[in-house]
Amino acid sequence: MKKLKVLYGICGLGNGHTYRQLPVVEHFAHIAEVIIFAHDNSYIVYLEKFKDNPSVKVVEVAIPFYVGDKNGINFSASAESPVNKKNIFQINCAALDRAHKELGKPDLVISDYESVSAQYAYAHDVPLVTIDQQSKYLCGEFPEEVGGFTFKDEIERLHMFFPKVHTRIACSFFKVPQLPKKDTVQLFPPTLKKSVLSMKRNPKNNSIVVYISSAREFGQTPEEIIALCTEQKIGEFHIFLGQETPKIPKEGLRKGINVYTHGDPRFDEVIQECTGIISTAGHSLLSEAMYLGIPVYAIPVSPYEQHMNAYVIDSNGFGISHPKIDKEKLSYFIENIPKFANNISSDTEVLMRGIGQEEIIKFLEKNFGT
Repeated sequence: MKKLKVLYGICGLGNGHTYRQLPVVEHFAHIAEVIIFAHDNSYIVYLEKFKDNPSVKVVEVAIPFYVGDKNGINFSASAESPVNKKNIFQINCAALDRAHKELGKPDLVISDYESVSAQYAYAHDVPLVTIDQQSKYLCGEFPEEVGGFTFKDEIERLHMFFPKVHTRIACSFFKVPQLPKKDTVQLFPPTLKKSVLSMKRNPKNNSIVVYISSAREFGQTPEEIIALCTEQKIGEFHIFLGQETPKIPKEGLRKGINVYTHGDPRFDEVIQECTGIISTAGHSLLSEAMYLGIPVYAIPVSPYEQHMNAYVIDSNGFGISHPKIDKEKLSYFIENIPKFANNISSDTEVLMRGIGQEEIIKFLEKNFGT
């Protein structure tokens, strides 16, 4: 029987896209010949992950970074972005040439916000499926502006990167009211890591995880974050920061204040035991928190998506949202964790329940014979 041939493109800006696609990529790694187009973080992670799998080849691409603002894509700012100074055309032609030689005409191309794989699909006239979280803005009813941000730039990027697709799939931890006469988008629950699916929760009283993403600029220093957590006399805090080492006070950290860098293997252990999460409002961690029933103090940074995610958390009582970590807000959040947790567990109207990769794989098997 002929082995399925799949080209899979994965955005590498931050950790979110990288790990959201991993459960679906692992499915194809067992049944298909796969080439992965990846860049930045996704390239590093997938190169290591599949180094011993002869069925999976990871190829580096370079993606132009289009800066967005509330009016859409800011082409002038994009032209000045340092990310766009490398030889993008040469890198991508080399990737396309390798796919041509080693894969030929694929049976299916899947992309998570990675446009070079889409170009290969167009060139070979094969089915293109996009799997991301941004596509929900093509079909859903959303506030036009939240926190000073709009989703106009997301819409423009989707139309630029993927003007024609066979199927658009969007993952969302909350239900999306779909508007008539809009783009058809298949909505699924979020994909989830194996460690989350197998996790046996054992919450400790007032154990709080603080996770500040390094993908976007954050308005408080590591020292400020540690100081605010230290001021809370009740509670144990596990603070995950970027690679920059914070300045520790001369007297040291009080008992119950623990500081880690991103990627620390103890992350799953402390998530298993925590009662609440304080985090920037990215899709992946908030999705995991809602699946596990953990209330969130959401701190939205750019873009619109984070502000929308935080709005859903705050307006439905699944936690709170605030532009920064604040002493009074933090106390309020900790005191009300039991109420927020009950709201999550009892909700039947807002949250998208289920395991995204299981539903997506079934959908792909039915429609593409994968």
